[in-house]
Amino acid sequence: MTLLRLFTQRRMALERYIRRLLRNSDDAADVSQEAFLRVYAAELGHATPVSEALLFTVARNLALSELRKRTARATDAYEDMAALAVEAPAANPEGIVSDRQIIQAVERAMSRMSPRCLEVFRLRKIEGLAHSEIAAQLEISSKTVERHITHALRLCHDALIESRAESSRVSRILDEGAA
Repeated sequence: MTLLRLFTQRRMALERYIRRLLRNSDDAADVSQEAFLRVYAAELGHATPVSEALLFTVARNLALSELRKRTARATDAYEDMAALAVEAPAANPEGIVSDRQIIQAVERAMSRMSPRCLEVFRLRKIEGLAHSEIAAQLEISSKTVERHITHALRLCHDALIESRAESSRVSRILDEGAA
């Protein structure tokens, strides 16, 4: 089977597989295409025989690489807290509701964190300490600090998604009632 035929027949399954890892349809499509291009380049160079397993393995490795990049960006950047920061309420009612939903989602996520995870999260995101400073202060490794931050951000992300899903369910119910 040629690589083009393989990709055409298995593209949707490949994208579903990658979407489960990345939790993002656009990124899954990009990773799928990149995997295809890499396997195609290997095929052109006769470096390896083409198979479905190879295509899925390359795609999985690319997805895992993307996840590592996301984790590094999330734990080292302050911008990820910008979306969670409490600022002056928006002038319109929708903005006020949105701000309250974000605050409630973060509070919900924080209530799900272990005491140590919450302390690491607070030191990093509220007090702005570096990983090494947190590690020294709490007498834990920098890798443990990174794991706690990653876990805390995942909880915040999940809580925000839950909040948006609940908000959209309420909107649908209200829209149906108005009709």
